[in-house]
Amino acid sequence: MSKPDLVIFDLDNTILNGDSDYTMINYLVDIGILDEAAKSRNEKYIQDYQEGKLNFDEYTDFALQAYVGKTLEEINEIMLTFVKIIIEPMINIFALKLIHDHHDAGNEILLASATNELIVRPIARRLEIKHVIGTVVEFSNNKCTGKFVPPSALGRGKLELVRQWMHKHKFNDFKKVTFYSDSINDLPLMETVQFPKAVNPDPKLEAISKQRGWEIINLPRI
Repeated sequence: MSKPDLVIFDLDNTILNGDSDYTMINYLVDIGILDEAAKSRNEKYIQDYQEGKLNFDEYTDFALQAYVGKTLEEINEIMLTFVKIIIEPMINIFALKLIHDHHDAGNEILLASATNELIVRPIARRLEIKHVIGTVVEFSNNKCTGKFVPPSALGRGKLELVRQWMHKHKFNDFKKVTFYSDSINDLPLMETVQFPKAVNPDPKLEAISKQRGWEIINLPRI
């Protein structure tokens, strides 16, 4: 029996109408866990990310500060409310239909996001996607250290983590692999799969997609 085809989805601005990491920081400010100054720093980092020049180490120190010293159980309590109140309205129903169509076709679905796993895994559960790659967060003595475990799932790091996942799950190569993404940061993986699909792409990814003849999908954002 042959293996099912692998379909990989990015999360932010692909499945979601917006960025979960960015939105999480603003949510933590709104509920009083982070101070108001975090919002202005958040704006700078999201701009750097969109331009493909994010200093990931610096950003991670910033993004994970709210969780330092907390157990996974404590963090998950925050995430459950965040997903219900903030993420649920951000889910693009047209992207959700794409996921369901691939599931119905018997494809294996992998969610691969540069966002940290503390955020990505609860969202994946809501989306009913069991295979997940995100930036791994370090815990020591059952408490978050505020650091990530290299490599991050950004850019070439995402490609490396996908390779590791594929090896573990006996996918031998990138033939018949599809990847949906909006971001220029995902160019390494887009260049590697057989079927790259640019979903509501940022300007840089859109230009490259047109040059290379990659499919561009414009999903309505409602």
